[in-house]
Amino acid sequence: MIKQTKGITLIALIITIIILIILTAVTINNVIGTDLIGFATKAVGNYTDSAKDEADKVDKLVGTLDNQGVGEGSAVRAGQIVEKTEKDNYTDAQGRHATIPEGFKVSTKSSEQYIKDGLVIQDNDGNEFVWVPCYYGETKPVGTAEDVQQYKSHSYEKNDDTSGPTVEKNGDGWKTYCYTNYEDWFDETVEKRDETTGAITKDESAYGNDSVKKYGGFYIARYEAGWDETTVEKLNEEESKTDYITTGWEQEKIKKNDNVVNKKPISKPNVFAWNFISQQTALDVASKMYEKSETEGRTNSYLVDGTAWDTITNWIAADNVDATNSTTYGNYLDNDSNYTGWYAEHVWGGQKNGQFGGVTEWLYAKHFTNGSIKLQLVRLSENNLWENKEGNYTNYEKADISKNYLDTRIEIPTGSYDGFKLKNIYDLAGNMWEWTTEVGKHDTTNGSSFAVLCGGCFNNGGTTTPLCYRDGGSSSSDTMNVDLGFRVVLYIK
Repeated sequence: MIKQTKGITLIALIITIIILIILTAVTINNVIGTDLIGFATKAVGNYTDSAKDEADKVDKLVGTLDNQGVGEGSAVRAGQIVEKTEKDNYTDAQGRHATIPEGFKVSTKSSEQYIKDGLVIQDNDGNEFVWVPCYYGETKPVGTAEDVQQYKSHSYEKNDDTSGPTVEKNGDGWKTYCYTNYEDWFDETVEKRDETTGAITKDESAYGNDSVKKYGGFYIARYEAGWDETTVEKLNEEESKTDYITTGWEQEKIKKNDNVVNKKPISKPNVFAWNFISQQTALDVASKMYEKSETEGRTNSYLVDGTAWDTITNWIAADNVDATNSTTYGNYLDNDSNYTGWYAEHVWGGQKNGQFGGVTEWLYAKHFTNGSIKLQLVRLSENNLWENKEGNYTNYEKADISKNYLDTRIEIPTGSYDGFKLKNIYDLAGNMWEWTTEVGKHDTTNGSSFAVLCGGCFNNGGTTTPLCYRDGGSSSSDTMNVDLGFRVVLYIK
């Protein structure tokens, strides 16, 4: 019986195994027949597609955020380098047009994408410029926005009154009576001059006229020209820095830029302006910002011209900004804004023979400091005066008040204070006088002439040297100072 029982159990086991094999075969057949494997593969694919869709949605959202000020039909999107210059390739969300040149991209900040407020573009090196919309000719084209100005210079006349400019607003723009010995200027951007007679006539083919006629605007550097020697980033490595100190009033002894004619200017924030530069050197280095080999079919860089400056002034004034008094929106001696960050103290001092004696020697220093200060700081008191130690003036914080006095003015880095920004352009008014291409029309030589400076500086008042004001000095290499700088303009080719 025992053997029989075991036999039956073994047979049952074999039958069970056969049944399981049959069931397995049926199951596999069903799986294959219903394409379960294909279903699983499809599920994985669907998940991948879903993830891609989500990623695309995120990219689209980011793109939307980056392009809030960009019109839907714009060929150029924010943050994308333009490969080829095409007229009106950019449209903002208000329907206005601009031309973005090859090698540049539109800012991804929505506040910098509207043409009316100042469209900001940037090259691969981070240099920034602002589009200035304008029209060429005496008649404004139909459909042109009200705030868009004619590309032309102001009218201005001789004024020997040192009390400041007299300015009138008329149909031709700002009529400025400048403190100068000359009645008019010559601007090579829009004019030509007979080298024999000195006669000046409009030049239709001049680079300014030609570019604006074709593209309906030009670009102005967003910042005063700087160079990479004195940046906030480098200053952060030091607690303070004295840039230069000299005795005597011959400041040519401390001119830093004698050997920098091969350097290229930059238009970036947090850089101290390229000062102590002559008009002739500014003309040279401005044209080198973009070498011709780099800008073929794109742009040419120049020193800013008077016509461009005046057009910008009118454009800004169209926003009800008072161009005849710039105290509130420029770094001037009479601006009392509180400022925090790096700044440069320009310190003038005088040694006296006695408490009531005359000045026998002038002293000067430029000192960088990181902290808080009122920009209008002028110190004529017992504190912070020059130390009189055998001609060693490195410590200008102490002095014998009976012998010396001190006067301090404040320079700030480019783009460091938003209160001095108009149409997304920084420091047009104040901080540094800015050389232009304009020269006195009486001069028919290729040498030194009386060249125009615009905008005033930290060493002047915003009421006497406002945004619209012209002054000037010799264009020769000998005319440099701590408050003379420049700015670059781009004309699309």
